[in-house]
Amino acid sequence: MTEQLPSGQKLRTVSSKLLTTFPLNCWHEKAVGALQDSSSSPIAVACSGGADSTFALLMVYAAFPHCRDRICVLHFKHGLREESDQDEEFVSELARLLELKQSIYRPSSPRTKDDEGTLRDERLEPFMKFCKSSKTKLLIQGHNQDDVAETMIWRLARGANPQGLCAPRPVHKHGQIHIVRPFITINREDIRAKLADFRVPWCNDKSNESSSYLRNRIRKNGLRQLKEDADRDLLGGMSRSRDLLEEQEEAVNDWVERVLGECISNNEINTKELRTLPQAIRRKVAHLWLANQSESISIAAIQMDMILRFVESGGNLDFSLSSSQRIRGNEQTIFLHSNPPKTTSWERCSVAQNHTLYLPDKGFILARTLKSDAGLVDRIFAGQVEPAKEAFISNERNGDCKLFARTRLPGDVYRPIGAPGSKKVKNWMIDRKIDPTIRDSMPMIINSSDEIIWIPGLPPAESHRIQGDEEVVIHLTYEYSAT
Repeated sequence: MTEQLPSGQKLRTVSSKLLTTFPLNCWHEKAVGALQDSSSSPIAVACSGGADSTFALLMVYAAFPHCRDRICVLHFKHGLREESDQDEEFVSELARLLELKQSIYRPSSPRTKDDEGTLRDERLEPFMKFCKSSKTKLLIQGHNQDDVAETMIWRLARGANPQGLCAPRPVHKHGQIHIVRPFITINREDIRAKLADFRVPWCNDKSNESSSYLRNRIRKNGLRQLKEDADRDLLGGMSRSRDLLEEQEEAVNDWVERVLGECISNNEINTKELRTLPQAIRRKVAHLWLANQSESISIAAIQMDMILRFVESGGNLDFSLSSSQRIRGNEQTIFLHSNPPKTTSWERCSVAQNHTLYLPDKGFILARTLKSDAGLVDRIFAGQVEPAKEAFISNERNGDCKLFARTRLPGDVYRPIGAPGSKKVKNWMIDRKIDPTIRDSMPMIINSSDEIIWIPGLPPAESHRIQGDEEVVIHLTYEYSAT
């Protein structure tokens, strides 16, 4: 935080001045329409404390005074930086001064990665839960015009399709909730300049200066150089390109909706019908067909190209999509072929501490007793753990300290750290998109009471959470070898 926040009265005055500088006709038209259509519904504003989200909160506050009693400020504390506490205090004080409701969230379980996508999903999940439980239809985010350009450059390097290049969209439907980004028409420099003019502080995220992330390198190097080299409004041009791409994407989606019933029947694609359509429509139909088969199915770009070449030229279509599924095609249909999974369950085995247990599924488990120290505890609490390979559990809370491994049984329930309650192991595996072919052979680490303590891929059980005052802890590791 650069300086202390002004009083509530001054903040309200500043928000009005900001709105005068950036009236509604400067906001994205679609976003304004969404806000006006839901003027009687609760509104959530995601606020990190940074310049963009602080600006967004003040702008929404000023533009919709009749909604102030229905605005809630949402903040997620990732806890990755020393300044995280200050950020949380800043957002909380900002909401208090504006007399708005607020909800602060923290990680519910240890994270294994801290890349941008993981962190985005980590905070979006509780935000979505809040919106569902409070019947809030709109979640405001503070993305700006520079974010549009950065995202476009970032995704172009990956060969993104038009749908990917449309992000961030002014209005994005997420179930029944709409994520709204009204300020993707205003550039980052103008936002910061006006906040500074009106003496509104914000929190600086030092991680944005790191060169470890591609987006940061694009912001600091590529985009800055493009702005200098361009002989016109680069950000305005890229924003217009984004709008045009979204316009065409919506037209393609509308076309696909009209032909979907003719192209797909009984979960199979009619090859001849698909062949009559333009390539972009074929691609969309194939993607929708796969998405409707299962949420856990993903297809690589090269595999999609194989389907499209087959539709265009015929020949043979038969390739593996996963260990249990293949895509096959003939002159009449394209269909998904599933191989029935083999039964690979096995009986309970004892896990002797400090000895390796080799499992029938070609994996092996090691339970080591470690002396607890501040460094180890800090690592655990910081989430520097790989749930697919390791877990730390409290030895003192394990009764007779005996451990066993077995495969899942009907009715097995589990409550990992951070979960609000227990639910069936089967449902956890579905939620985590664990390959159905290995679910029956995955080890469940249990104690003498047959309580599940850890399942590789999930955090350890809430009942065996490390408290920090243990003298020793158990370090469980799981590895899989095909040989």
